[in-house]
Amino acid sequence: MLRTIVWWTAGGFFSATYSRFLMKLPLLYKPQLHALTTGLGFGIGVYCSQTEDRFYRWINHIYEVPEEAPLWIQRKLKARIDKVELLNKIAEDLPEEMRQTPYWEKRLSRAQAAQ
Repeated sequence: MLRTIVWWTAGGFFSATYSRFLMKLPLLYKPQLHALTTGLGFGIGVYCSQTEDRFYRWINHIYEVPEEAPLWIQRKLKARIDKVELLNKIAEDLPEEMRQTPYWEKRLSRAQAAQ
């Protein structure tokens, strides 16, 4: 997610600038420190973004319903999908920037396609 990368990169730049402000030095004194902390923030942001992507892939894998699964497992997973549908209906009332449910939507589309 680009938002995560931008957030951590800005945090790295802010930490260098704010430390200069607290020490009452010129804000862009020793700019290599700004480049270093911004680069470090970028690296952390890329790592966190990849971790989020792996998490969402893992969640999608967990909720896949295998066709050869016993009937009771299929029913149990269907009940979970119904709960997610209810949560999605509740989430529709939230503003767009507060919604963070991409794996729910993917899971629902897969479940509806399977039916």
